[in-house]
Amino acid sequence: MGQVVFKEFRDVPVKYAFKLRTQGIDLSKIIDMARLRRELDHVMQLHPDNSELHYLRGTNEYGERMFTEDYLEHWKNLVLPKYSLSDDFVLEFSGPWSTTIYWETFALSIISELLHEALLEKMSPFEREVVYAQGRIRLSKKIAKIRSEPGLTFSDFATRRRDSRAWHEYVVKTLIEELPKTQFLGTSNVWLATRCIWVCQASCMVATKRFVTHITKS
Repeated sequence: MGQVVFKEFRDVPVKYAFKLRTQGIDLSKIIDMARLRRELDHVMQLHPDNSELHYLRGTNEYGERMFTEDYLEHWKNLVLPKYSLSDDFVLEFSGPWSTTIYWETFALSIISELLHEALLEKMSPFEREVVYAQGRIRLSKKIAKIRSEPGLTFSDFATRRRDSRAWHEYVVKTLIEELPKTQFLGTSNVWLATRCIWVCQASCMVATKRFVTHITKS
């Protein structure tokens, strides 16, 4: 998606805005706003290193190189536009589409993880174990359902909505181990694909280890 926008709509001005669809929840009273600002600021300082760019240059899933050199050069020198965040959780990003587009994944994943982290902090260690035990049971039931439908195929696009990086990795690895490749086709998270020693066959989002891991660091 990033490459398509870069090629076809590079300088189109856009605005992204976070909107919580669930009524009756005030995220500004749940998430540490200072922590959120630090995480958003941190993202703006990140850039891919040479090894990450080397991997992306070698991505060849459809008989030809997936990412062109001019796009990788653009991504290497990417400068994210500044964000606007009010105390009542109005979060917006404005700028050229080719640079602003990446805020969608970064911002949503940060907010999702900080929310789940805040909710888990209120629980005892035992209660947290119960939450993840229930998650494993639900995952097991979904895997069984997918196995019963051999014609069903899907890919993982959960980076924006995940509980945490660790849980996301656990789910992807479990799906790889428990399902045939003819059903679980891949993950949009390139770092997870490389970590699992498994090449993503789905349409890949450009992401790197540093971009992915920053949101779980305090």
